Amino acid sequence: MPRLSSLHLWIKNYISNKHIQIPSAEIHYIISGITGISKEHLLIHKDSIVSNSDSEKIKRAVKKRGNHYPLQYIIGSEEFMGMDFLVTPGVLIPRPETELLVETALKYTADRKYRHILDLCCGSGVIGLSIARMDRYTLVSLSDNSASALRLTHKNSNRLGLSSRVKIYRGDLFSALPVRSKFDLIVSNPPYVPHNRIRHLQKEVLYEPVKAIDGGRKGLEVIKKIIQQAGSFLDEDGILIIEHDDTHKEYLETFCAGEDQPSLRYIKTIDDLAGLPRLSIFSRKHN
Repeated sequence: MPRLSSLHLWIKNYISNKHIQIPSAEIHYIISGITGISKEHLLIHKDSIVSNSDSEKIKRAVKKRGNHYPLQYIIGSEEFMGMDFLVTPGVLIPRPETELLVETALKYTADRKYRHILDLCCGSGVIGLSIARMDRYTLVSLSDNSASALRLTHKNSNRLGLSSRVKIYRGDLFSALPVRSKFDLIVSNPPYVPHNRIRHLQKEVLYEPVKAIDGGRKGLEVIKKIIQQAGSFLDEDGILIIEHDDTHKEYLETFCAGEDQPSLRYIKTIDDLAGLPRLSIFSRKHN
C-alpha cells in the first residue's frame, strides 16, 4: 500500500505535467475527505499508509479537480454559516454571499414575531435549515421542484437534528404548499443569473444544475413570479427577503410601485461585502 508521501509526489508531478493549479489546501481536503483522516493528522504524519482503494480514489479526484470539477462535489460537503452541509452533483453549491440572507432573516426572527418561515427554491436547504438551527423558536417550511435537492434537504435536516421543526414540499414555487398557507417570513435564493452571462461564469459553475442558476433573459423570470405571488402567502405583517443579481436593484425598487402589483411594498436593498446590491426586502401592503 502506498504511503502518503508517495501520493503527494504523484499529485505534484501530475499537476506539473498537466500545467494546472490546485491549491495545497484543496489537496488536503480531498485526501481527508476520501480517507477520513483529519487534515491536522495528515499534516503531522506525512508518511501515513493509504489503502490502494483510497489512493486510486484520490488520484481520480485530483484529475477531476484539474478539470475544474467543483471541490464540494468531490468531498460531498460545504461549510455554510459555520455548519457542514451535504452537497451532491445536481444540486446548487451554497455560496458565502448567501449567508447575508440568513443573517438578515435572523434579525427579523430575533423578536420572536417572525416564527413561521418559508425557504422557497431551497436547494440543499442551507438557508432555511440555518435559520432553524440558529433560532430554535422558528418553524421552517422548505420548497423546491427538484427531487434530488429535496432528498439532500431531508438528509441535512436529519443531520442537524431539525426534523421536528421542518416541513419539506416539492413543487413549482408556491404550488407545492398546502392551500391557504401563511408565513411570517419568506426567504428565497432563486435562479437569477441573466441567461447570456451563463457561458461566462467560472468553469466550476458550469458543472452545477443550470436550472438553479439561469434566471432567463434578464435574470428576473423566477423573481417576478415570486414577487407577484408572495403577498398571498404572507401574514399581515409578513416580509419577503430575496437574493438577486447586482443589476436588479432598480427594477425591484419600481416593481411594486404600480397598481398592477398591489400586494407587496418595496422596503430596501442591502449590499453584500463587495458593495454590490444583493438582497431586497418587501413587506405585505395594507389596503
